[in-house]
Amino acid sequence: MSQLNYTQIKANILSARELSEENLRKQLAYLYRIFYHYDWCDLIVTHLSVRVPNEEALLILPFGLAFDEITPENLVKVNFDGDVIASNYGFQINRNGTTVHRAIYKNCPEVNVILHTHSTYGVTVSNLEQDLLLLDQISMMFSGKIGYHNFDTLFINDNAQNKLLEDIANNNVMILKNHGLISVGKSITEAFWFHYYLETSCKVHVLTMSTGGAIKYPPVEVVHNTAAKYDAWRNANDHIEVSDSELLFDAAKRKVGYIFG
Repeated sequence: MSQLNYTQIKANILSARELSEENLRKQLAYLYRIFYHYDWCDLIVTHLSVRVPNEEALLILPFGLAFDEITPENLVKVNFDGDVIASNYGFQINRNGTTVHRAIYKNCPEVNVILHTHSTYGVTVSNLEQDLLLLDQISMMFSGKIGYHNFDTLFINDNAQNKLLEDIANNNVMILKNHGLISVGKSITEAFWFHYYLETSCKVHVLTMSTGGAIKYPPVEVVHNTAAKYDAWRNANDHIEVSDSELLFDAAKRKVGYIFG
């Protein structure tokens, strides 16, 4: 592998920002491969999506394919009524799962990306009565910024949709009790940033508890101050040439290889 330089990385990041459907298909396909790489997938069951610009539609995986089989071409386009409007290879969708995505997109215009997983550590934390432990400098970013939604039904109806929307509120992440995780963002890189560190925080939570040792809880004011500094840092990142979330996503893409160009 040739030595990387910042100019190359920046060029890759800038080209990935294009909001055409073609490019969004490519970036979403990368995201599926990345989630497979980190073992955050549940074979064919969980789902990641992106809003199609200037349309009431989203792109999502074809039901029946594993995350490492996703390509830009086989992603399915679905309108906000749940109808498949473009499927190059005849695949259908997970209709129950897609209902959650459609509900969020229709009611949260600032959300352009939704990520939902049943990862081992995420589900383990979701099964606990206590909330996510905010013990380290990473997990502290989520102080006051996590929605919690109690599991009430396998099949999503109107009442369940409304409660889910109420529980996620203005947060970028939500723990679905006895179920899994959801992260949302205005871009693929932002949603990935939140999901990467939510998964990491869940893993740290489980491993910390598994030691059986006494837990060192940081002072509440330290947690709040750290979260506030993350907010300021993220706001500053919106005004620089290449953001930290873009660098993180590009690094993850290199883990799976630049297979889609």
